[in-house]
Amino acid sequence: MTHFRSLAFILTLFSRVSINTAKSTSSCELQLDEASHTVGGNRNGTVWPWQIFQSSPFNPPQLDISHDGDPLAEGLVLFAQSNFRAVNSIKEAAPLIMTDRGELVWNGPISNATNLLATTYKGSPILTFWSGLSSEGGNVGHGYGNITFLDASYRNILTVCPKLGLVIPGGQSYPCEADFHESFLTDRDTLIVTAYNATPADLSVIGGPKDGWIFDNLILEIEPESEEILFRWSAAEHVPIDQTKFPLGGSGNRSNPLDYFHVNSVANVGNSFLINGRHTWSTYLVSSDGDIQWTLQGETGGDFGPLPDEGRFKWQHHARVRNVTNSSIDISYFNNFAFALDNGSRPSSGLELELSFPPNKLQPPRLLRFASDPKEPIYADSQGSTQLLENGGIFMDYGQIPVMKEYGSAKPVAGAAKWTARFGRDNAVQSFRGFKQKWTATPYYRPNLVLRSDGKGGACSIGYVSWNGATDVTAWEIWVGSNSSQTRLERVGQVISRGFETKFSVQGRCAQAVALEGEKAAGKSKLACVA
Repeated sequence: MTHFRSLAFILTLFSRVSINTAKSTSSCELQLDEASHTVGGNRNGTVWPWQIFQSSPFNPPQLDISHDGDPLAEGLVLFAQSNFRAVNSIKEAAPLIMTDRGELVWNGPISNATNLLATTYKGSPILTFWSGLSSEGGNVGHGYGNITFLDASYRNILTVCPKLGLVIPGGQSYPCEADFHESFLTDRDTLIVTAYNATPADLSVIGGPKDGWIFDNLILEIEPESEEILFRWSAAEHVPIDQTKFPLGGSGNRSNPLDYFHVNSVANVGNSFLINGRHTWSTYLVSSDGDIQWTLQGETGGDFGPLPDEGRFKWQHHARVRNVTNSSIDISYFNNFAFALDNGSRPSSGLELELSFPPNKLQPPRLLRFASDPKEPIYADSQGSTQLLENGGIFMDYGQIPVMKEYGSAKPVAGAAKWTARFGRDNAVQSFRGFKQKWTATPYYRPNLVLRSDGKGGACSIGYVSWNGATDVTAWEIWVGSNSSQTRLERVGQVISRGFETKFSVQGRCAQAVALEGEKAAGKSKLACVA
């Protein structure tokens, strides 16, 4: 169903010349024109349609959005799209901030990125994201890269580049060795990252060679500025290999180590660490001494007793906790319930459980929230995130399937999604995680203005102005002149800001645009002239 809907979306787009055209006018008075971006793409649909702007080089995806009309949570949509396989299925891979109407707000650097998140560091709002190289072959599903910190003006205030001396199949080496699965800033301003280290191991307990190899999953708490390692935890030192649910198959050798644990999320809970093992179907609370305090297992419940039917999970991602007390804790997941070799039994879902403390099998976990769209069941083999929103709703990114959904606040079962956005074809485009968050920013760099002739041979020009990342621009003040050497310009008025790029008509061969945040002048473009 989703395939035919996305194909119809692509064909509809290419039946248009552009999204909007300028209003016709017989005069050159300052005038706001319709939204200016057009849509690019190839007609056979192998590359998902992208947006094209005149004042910006970026090409974010054209979101295919459905919305039932009910109010949505406040905030912007943060995600990072990339190709799922080596085949090019998107125009550009980059971290992105967009509105829930599909308008671009910020296009980050063109890169293979994950985990774009608005958070705080030393009391100030920042963005963080991982960027680097994702591995393939016998080392598939891991990454080697760094974590970027941007302030609310998009200045790069820090790049964390862990150098860990990892053993990597094939003898490869990378300048930075943080894995893409986690880059979590704690409430004590430290950074938690993950890493995969090829390690010899006895696999005879699961029918493998005694002199086999595994990926040991490392969890590291780092001081971001010095990159000093404050805490190190090894899965191989604490979790037996026979706990894995991952088939040995042809792995277990030096060139293709067994990924028996597969850490994909970590967060601190006070001085302890919540560590999620996808391939053991388990989440562990680990003390600051490295000891496992309790285990929640998706099939049996582990230390907590049997799970409710809709609360069972496997191949899960993005474990997070909230409402932590001495007697209970709430834990949420993106419950894939799917894997390439174990798929089709139940759609992927968002899940929240209440756990009683201390763990007691006579007081088993209670289902708090369950979100899976009955109108569009999705089976995501990998990746994904579940965010519990301030308004009681749920925001989900489906990882390997390029879809995001926002659900309402109904409990425990959320019902059909209120909002859905697609940004690629299934199993061709991915986004490891996606979030809806409040974010306010005024870029340190100038707005971009392009001025073009209206093509009618007169003095009327068409202006296109944008300011990548600006969230609070309400209007553009326009100044004009007759040539590029003119030092004094004439103010001709204002046009309201409309989307990422505002298009306007004006009399004059040169112009300058001033970004207004209410009454405040927040930024000024360079003088632009018709070529």
